[in-house]
Amino acid sequence: MMAESSHRLSETSRSIEKAPAESTPDRLERIPLGLRWINDAFHEAPMAGGFAQNLVEMTQAKAALRLMRDAKIPVTMTHIIVRACALVLARNPQWHQMVCNYRRLTPGGVDIGLSMAGVTSYAPVVVLPGVDRKPLSALVPAVIEAVDAAVIKEKHDLQVMQKQMWLIPFGFLRRFILRCLNRSLWFRRRLVGTFQVSVLPTVDLVAPLLFYTGCLLGVGAVRDRVVAVAGQPVVRPTVWLTVCVDHAAMDGVRAGGLLEAIKGVLEGDELVREAREACEASRAAVTGSPT
Repeated sequence: MMAESSHRLSETSRSIEKAPAESTPDRLERIPLGLRWINDAFHEAPMAGGFAQNLVEMTQAKAALRLMRDAKIPVTMTHIIVRACALVLARNPQWHQMVCNYRRLTPGGVDIGLSMAGVTSYAPVVVLPGVDRKPLSALVPAVIEAVDAAVIKEKHDLQVMQKQMWLIPFGFLRRFILRCLNRSLWFRRRLVGTFQVSVLPTVDLVAPLLFYTGCLLGVGAVRDRVVAVAGQPVVRPTVWLTVCVDHAAMDGVRAGGLLEAIKGVLEGDELVREAREACEASRAAVTGSPT
């Protein structure tokens, strides 16, 4: 028996020796000097001081989505989420603050930064100004236009970085400049707005821990789950919302209040009413008749 085992082991060894190499060699490359600003920006970005999560039923939100899509309006769940955040933040400015360099900013308007997929590991942020003043009928085309412009801008910015920003080749100097910029409320607001939203519909939970605002909302996929309704298990569309906060700007109580308020808007009928108004405006634009 032992002789047979030894024979099999020797045959296996010979087959391994004769087998062609299938693995590809490692590839190690240096990041161009101009693009190292991105890595340094991650190094200097503030890290979340905490996060809170809530499971939200999306029956009403999906109803609003369905109404607008039936009217041929190219809406997505991201638009619904952004609008819900804008409504809550406009009504609760105490949940909408940024702290930087011993100064606290409570914005007079809601400028939401929407994360989008980019070419590099840094997700470009599309800043949507005055979202609290844009109902769904105006928000959808505004977001589409802003995202299209951001795609072009990212390509141009990366070209500029590679052609010009290599002139500062030292990492310590780049990080010093970035630290100075991080102390500027103007710079941070211009870069990412006053509140950030990151939607990733391919996973259940999203919790970004690096951001430049005082607060960020991570949104996962809308999935059917079993939830309790009046003590009975039922299947409903739901989504996990995660609020990541800068503790210098917000504590856990306010983070929880923000989540509950966003949940209330998404589970209520306010967005459904806005969706109906958007459908009426769309039909009126096609027919040329007043709503």
